[in-house]
Amino acid sequence: MAGFYKSGYTDADGKKQIMGCTQFEALDARRAFPCWDEPAVKATFGITLIVPAELTAISNMPEISTTHLPGGKKKVVFDISPKMSTYLLAWAIGHFDYVQSKTNHGVTIRVFSPPGRATEGLFSLDVAKRALDFFDDYFNLNYPLPKLDMICCTEFAMGAMENWGLVTYREVDLMIDEAKATSAQKQRVAIVVTHELAHQWFGNLVTMEWWGDLWLNEGFACYMEHFATDSLFPDYRIWEQYVTGAMAAALRLDSLKSSHPIQVPIVRAEEVEQVFDAISYCKGSTVVRMVAAILGPEKFREGLQQYMRKYQYGNTATIDLWSAWRDVSGIDIPTIMTSWTKQMGHPYLTVLSEEWSTTELKIELEQKWFLADGSEGDDKLWSIPLIFATSSSVSDSAILMNERRQSFVIPLNGANDWVKINAGQQSLLRVAHTPTMISRLVQPISEKSLSPIDRASLLLDSYALAKAGKVPIENVISLLRAYVDEDSFTVWSAISGVLKGFYPLMEQVGGDAFDAFLSFGAKLVKAAVDKFGWEHKSTDDHSDKLLRTTVLGLLDSFGTKDETILAEARRRFEEHWDNPSALHSDFKNTVYKLVLKSGGIKEYERILRSYNETEDNSIRVFAMHTLGYTSDPSLKLRTLDWAVKGDSVKLQDFFYPIGAVSSSLAGSEMTWQYFKENLALLKAKLAKSVPALMDAVIVNSVGTFTTIEKATEIEEFFTQNPMPKNTMRISQVVESIRTNGALLLKIKESQLTQPSFWN
Repeated sequence: MAGFYKSGYTDADGKKQIMGCTQFEALDARRAFPCWDEPAVKATFGITLIVPAELTAISNMPEISTTHLPGGKKKVVFDISPKMSTYLLAWAIGHFDYVQSKTNHGVTIRVFSPPGRATEGLFSLDVAKRALDFFDDYFNLNYPLPKLDMICCTEFAMGAMENWGLVTYREVDLMIDEAKATSAQKQRVAIVVTHELAHQWFGNLVTMEWWGDLWLNEGFACYMEHFATDSLFPDYRIWEQYVTGAMAAALRLDSLKSSHPIQVPIVRAEEVEQVFDAISYCKGSTVVRMVAAILGPEKFREGLQQYMRKYQYGNTATIDLWSAWRDVSGIDIPTIMTSWTKQMGHPYLTVLSEEWSTTELKIELEQKWFLADGSEGDDKLWSIPLIFATSSSVSDSAILMNERRQSFVIPLNGANDWVKINAGQQSLLRVAHTPTMISRLVQPISEKSLSPIDRASLLLDSYALAKAGKVPIENVISLLRAYVDEDSFTVWSAISGVLKGFYPLMEQVGGDAFDAFLSFGAKLVKAAVDKFGWEHKSTDDHSDKLLRTTVLGLLDSFGTKDETILAEARRRFEEHWDNPSALHSDFKNTVYKLVLKSGGIKEYERILRSYNETEDNSIRVFAMHTLGYTSDPSLKLRTLDWAVKGDSVKLQDFFYPIGAVSSSLAGSEMTWQYFKENLALLKAKLAKSVPALMDAVIVNSVGTFTTIEKATEIEEFFTQNPMPKNTMRISQVVESIRTNGALLLKIKESQLTQPSFWN
């Protein structure tokens, strides 16, 4: 799925068909035609395609002529492109249907699909139409091409690719039936479309000089996907979700010693394939967000507009963006932000002293490099924009912490007031609030007067700091008890992350302690299920639906011993085949997992049949994500063979069933053994694909392990069986397992092993 390749699908008549499509980023334009395949070597391109007369051909630019040729062929000539990089060139050939619209600024937009499925592109068409106008207005620089096509590639390794004027997508990231799609699927399409359209400016119009500044493309697009989606769909509350989504992903990866700087040195172009990760995308977006917090919305926007006008159709380095913001604001953005982009990692703050009075808090903070394993790193220093919140106020603007140790005075509203450091999570860091501060924050957490972002971040920071040995592990559970009446989707995402983080660790502990942990989680989750129910309400907005989905999604971990829950899941499972309204798509994954864990071959076969009865990947994903949850070892093995050795699961998707099998302690042992036994087959299967697919197979095969011994075993295996294109991801997954193993040892020495602790 790289270069110019064939993509297969089954048409409405059950016949196998193929389409031809391209994926050139980062280094694969050279597979299709001779070229200087580097981002700074820009050119204009004139594409001519000779194809069978009955097929449709599309490319970056509009078609300007078609000539019929002998032998049932035709020659399609496309207009000359703007000056652009080779990796943005694209074309597609096949039988297509499409839906079409036009922006308020006159750009024609089409969404291409396999025949008979055009209406599934209506939602993404609407998002694209509104997003393109939004970006035109925000950048004050109109999209420069006369048309924008978006196409569903039925086999596609990535999520999407921002080719100028012809954006290519994985099926589930473009095509949905709004009546059947889950809330998460709908949001995913909105996020991916806005991300790719942001690239039409940041990446396409202005391109990084070299791959070492990849983050200029991806970090900015990741920021703008949230910025635009927040404008188009305010009920998504996407900036709240950002804290438990993109920012949380950045914090996790960036806390590893095997991470890398945002501006990563790329000596050989092939090395860039390993940095399309949460650092370039998610951490990059947090850096942009910090600049916005420092400058304010007007200067932030003015700097971007100046940058776009100055460098359009050219190439830039990071310093050019920093300089644009410095020039419009007078603030030394290059000096401030270099600490975030040129050095690996992020800080954590500890409180050295605190003096509370009825009118103010005098506080001294210290910053250090945060590492997930708790070790002390080098003597790094960051320029940190800080915002403080109390019960009555939030800082008017970010206050810079440039020193190792720095004092602050925060006005208070009475003797019992509270303070939240890094309010709104504007900066990428962890904060170790003192016991006094936490005790004052418990009430605003339980009363929900503290914002959802800050309620979520307090819990996630507590878990990360405990994992690193910076605070007692018992503190996390004590804090978690304050969230008994929580009703925010974002906060429940954090609760879910912490509970699921503890689950495999407590499973390793086993015995009465594990049972007590399960009872603790079940009590918390069951109360929420009773409150929110199994049915969406007419008054629900998007976030309400995601909340209910998240709460119910914990039942496959904490509801498997509750006969009332199991009976409800079985009832809905049996009824929904004939009456789809009995089981909303938002809850299918949970119900399928519950019946597979408590059932057998009958339930397995029925779900597998649902996969085989459709070509719609938005429906097929339910089977791919759940079949491996069966409790039957023979069916787990059958799932692995189905994914890896069969021909019904596409190459782009086959790691999903592997991940489902590895979701349990026994399953992870099975997937690891299967990986080792079938390594030659896996290498052959992925020989012509992008390295990211093998990364996904490795992570889904071993990523749930939680012991130091297993980390060493995996590390030794890959030393003996080197995989040069995947070394960074292997190092990261091994380090993550080793860090979890260290946490497991801490848990075994803690009160968490005492069943009474969980009461």
